[in-house]
Amino acid sequence: METQSKAKRLTHRKRGITESQQSLENSGQRSSLTGREESGSSQYDVHEHRKLPNTVEEFDRRFDAGEDLADLGVDLSKATRPGLEIKRVNVDLPAHFIDKLDRCATLRGLTRQALIKAWLYERLEREAGL
Repeated sequence: METQSKAKRLTHRKRGITESQQSLENSGQRSSLTGREESGSSQYDVHEHRKLPNTVEEFDRRFDAGEDLADLGVDLSKATRPGLEIKRVNVDLPAHFIDKLDRCATLRGLTRQALIKAWLYERLEREAGL
């Protein structure tokens, strides 16, 4: 059994690390003389884009058939619900009023904000029914 000198072992370790780093740098690249060309799309590419619907009817038909919204060109990160945008309202109330609100909210297992929203909604619905 041959023993390697300490210097030789360190050289082999360093070379192994260098080769591992180079392997990581080259991953996802095409074989070429330079080894620096990016690989192109293949027929097995996961991100293959389907044809987007041309009409509302086609969109509805494909959606009803169970096709994924992303395949139909819908970006859910930009989706909004018209009329349901949040607007902040500040109301100044006396301290004893806030205390009563908090007690009522606690009895119902709600937050102060949830209680106020529920009561306002009920009142607005009642007013709309006149």
